[in-house]
Amino acid sequence: MRTDGKMSYKDYVFPVNPSIIKISHRRKVSKASVPNGYDTVSDMGGSCRIITGEGEFFGNCCVDDFLALKAVMDKGGGGMLYIPSQSPIYAMLEELNLIAEDCEGVIRYNFKFVESFEEHHEERNLYCYGDRNQCLWDISYIYGIHIDILRELNPHIKRPDIPIYPWEKVRLC
Repeated sequence: MRTDGKMSYKDYVFPVNPSIIKISHRRKVSKASVPNGYDTVSDMGGSCRIITGEGEFFGNCCVDDFLALKAVMDKGGGGMLYIPSQSPIYAMLEELNLIAEDCEGVIRYNFKFVESFEEHHEERNLYCYGDRNQCLWDISYIYGIHIDILRELNPHIKRPDIPIYPWEKVRLC
């Protein structure tokens, strides 16, 4: 999905990026006390990322913008979450709150996404293919993913300024 640097979820593109976006990375850690000894700590592995944020919808359509996002949430299930300068995340919209409704055309809201590791999300959301004369820089712009992230995900592409073959997969997340 082309987002031109805007945050999007499934087929919903935020008209204005949220003013606050927080991505929490966690590890599961277990702590146990040993009799007559020191506490032990065990690494139990990674955990789902939690993406929270807050923003505002403006103008005559602010109520419609909020209701459109709520309708995406009401459909349920997961989808691709695109955040500018981040690798896409397969996530579920767990919470959407209307914080304040202003009679002057401003609605404040906050949200919570939870990363999902479901196996059934489609491969086409995780990869794209090079198009005629497209390079990694172009793909970075189209998908709103920082070039450093794309280079890390695609070490087989040595130079980001050289066109990518049409049959060559480019990993997006």
